[in-house]
Amino acid sequence: MALFKSFVLGDVRKSVANGYSIARGKRNTIRNPRTPGQLTQRAKMKALQRTSLYFAPVAELGFPGRKGGNTFYNAFVKANMKAVMVDEEYNPTIDYEKIVCAEGNLQDGMLTVSLNEDVITITQEAQSRWSVLANPTDVLYVVVYEKTSNQIIVEPCRNRQESGVTVITLDDGWVKENLEIYAFMLSKDKRKASNSRRLTVNS
Repeated sequence: MALFKSFVLGDVRKSVANGYSIARGKRNTIRNPRTPGQLTQRAKMKALQRTSLYFAPVAELGFPGRKGGNTFYNAFVKANMKAVMVDEEYNPTIDYEKIVCAEGNLQDGMLTVSLNEDVITITQEAQSRWSVLANPTDVLYVVVYEKTSNQIIVEPCRNRQESGVTVITLDDGWVKENLEIYAFMLSKDKRKASNSRRLTVNS
């Protein structure tokens, strides 16, 4: 076994086996694994991995179209990369207005939401036109997230062909200003979803 220096290949070990010369090159330098882009990506991943734990009850429902053994945690992280801002010190901040709770091709539901004291009221309107993207048995789901306590409520409401009101009573200690509310539709067999949307709350 011979060792020689090459300006092209760096350190190369050369051996002879069965009449053939075999050379394997080593890099003289190692790329810096802590570039600004990599540090930004790591900060985003760390923040979303933590956030995915809090959103697990809805992510398990909201990402039914996963492929190749992909987990709903991975699907949530991938869908929400744009929801994380990273400052110059690589400190991440979640933009909850951009959070994605569900992904899919189903149509949105028709609803309004209001908040009074510790009660959220969801008012649904019945739909009358159906397609492969809007089945009468699709169910509306509403998600209420409290940002300081990192607690979540995932409430199934009515299907598309029903009008009516669903009431969600908030847990003790939840603060109105810290609430984020999202909604999406889910098929009866839970194999298809709509994209989630953040709701504007009427007081």
